Amino acid sequence: MDGQNRTVTEKWEPAGPRKQIARRNFWAWVLHQALYRVGWQFKMEATMIAGLVSYLSSSPAIIGIFSTASSIGRCAGPFLVTPWVDRSPLKKRCVLWLWAGVVVSWGAGAVYFWLPQAEDRAAALWWFFITYSLFFTFLGCAGVAQGALLGKIIPAGRRGSALSAAHTISGPVNLLAILGVYSLLRSGAFPTPRNYAFSFTVTTFLFVLSGLAIVRAHEKPSDCRDGSAGLRARLRYARKMVDTNRDYRILLLIQILLGFGGGALSFYTAYGKQVGSIHDSNVLLATFLQVLFQSSAAAFLGRVADRRGNRAVIRSLLWVEAMTPVSTVLTATLFPGTPAYLLVYCMVGLRFPVFDVITNYLLEIVPQEDHALALGTANTILLVTVGSPLILGMIAGYAGYPVIMLTAAAILCAAAIAAFYLGEPRARASATTRL
Repeated sequence: MDGQNRTVTEKWEPAGPRKQIARRNFWAWVLHQALYRVGWQFKMEATMIAGLVSYLSSSPAIIGIFSTASSIGRCAGPFLVTPWVDRSPLKKRCVLWLWAGVVVSWGAGAVYFWLPQAEDRAAALWWFFITYSLFFTFLGCAGVAQGALLGKIIPAGRRGSALSAAHTISGPVNLLAILGVYSLLRSGAFPTPRNYAFSFTVTTFLFVLSGLAIVRAHEKPSDCRDGSAGLRARLRYARKMVDTNRDYRILLLIQILLGFGGGALSFYTAYGKQVGSIHDSNVLLATFLQVLFQSSAAAFLGRVADRRGNRAVIRSLLWVEAMTPVSTVLTATLFPGTPAYLLVYCMVGLRFPVFDVITNYLLEIVPQEDHALALGTANTILLVTVGSPLILGMIAGYAGYPVIMLTAAAILCAAAIAAFYLGEPRARASATTRL
C-alpha cells in the first residue's frame, strides 16, 4: 500500500522487441497528446470559451455557472467510471470509448453554432451549456483512463520527455494555425458566432485524430482486479490509500486549493473586456501568446522534471499560478485599456504544465495497480471546489473583479506553500537502491 517505498524510477533501456514496443508507445502517446493540445487551443477556457459565454450573456454569474458545470463534470464523471477503468485489463479500450464521448459532445456544440438558430443567444446559451457539460463529463472520465494507460505504457523517467515532445510538436503547429485563423476571423468572413463555430469544428477534427493516434499503443493486459468489491469497499480502500501515503495526501490538498483558486481563470477575459483591454478582435491574439508560453514552458520543463524530479517543477509552477491573478489586477489598474493585459495570458500559458507534472508525480508515488483508483479519487474529491467559480462570479457582480482575483491569489499561495512539504520519490528510490 505504501507507494512511497514501492515506486521506483524505471530506466528506459529495453532491448529487442521490447525496445520497438516502447518506442511505438512513446510516440503514440506523444501524437495523441500533441493533437489534443492543438485542438484544445481553439477552445481555451480563458479566451475562446470565456469570449463566447460573455457574447451570449454579459452576466459574471453565467460565466461562473459554466465553470461550475465543467468542474462538476470533471469530478463527478470519474467517480462513476473509476471502478470500470480499475477492473479493466486494457486501459486503452477505456480511453477510446470515453474519447468517443468527448468528440461527439463537442462536435454537437460546434455544429449548432453553424446553424441559423445560433443567432438566438438565449437558445444558443442553453444548447452550449448542455454540450459543454457533457464534454467535460466525458473528459474527466477519459482523464482517469488516460492516466492509468500512461502509467502502464511509459516509464516514470520518460513521462516528462513525452510531455516535452508533445508540446515541441504541437507548439509550432498551434502558433501557425492560430495566426492563420486570427487573420481569417479579422477579415470578417466568419462573424460571431460563426467564428466560434469554425474554431470548435477544428477542435472536433483534431480530437478525432488524437483518438486514432492512441490506437497504435501496445498495452500488455493487467491482472484483473476484484470485480465483486462494492462501492463501500472501494471507498474504504481509497481512504486507506490516503491515510498511508503522506505525499498523496499533500497532493490532494494542493489540488483542492488549485480547484478553489483556479476558479478565477474563467473571469480573466471578462475582466479584460471590462477595462477595455480585451475584445473579440484580439481574443485569438491572447490565445497565441498563451500557446507560445505554454508550449515553450512544457517543452523545457518536461525534460527538467525527468532530470530533477516532478516535485521541483511543481513547486516553481505553483508560484507562477499564484501570481497570475495578481497580474490581472496590476495590469488592469496601472494600464487600463492597453495591450499590457496580454501579460496575463503569457502567465496562464507559463503555468499550464503544472497539471501534467502533478499527474506524473501522482503516478510515481502510487503503485501501478492503484493508478486508476488514485486518479479517480483525486478528481472526485475536487467536487468540494465546484462552487468556486459560481461564488466568485457572484462576488464579482457585487464587489468587482479585483476582489476575486486577489482572493484566488491568496488561495493559490497556500497551494505553493504546501508543495514544499512534498517528498521526492526518486531520492527515496536511490537511497533504497544503495542500501
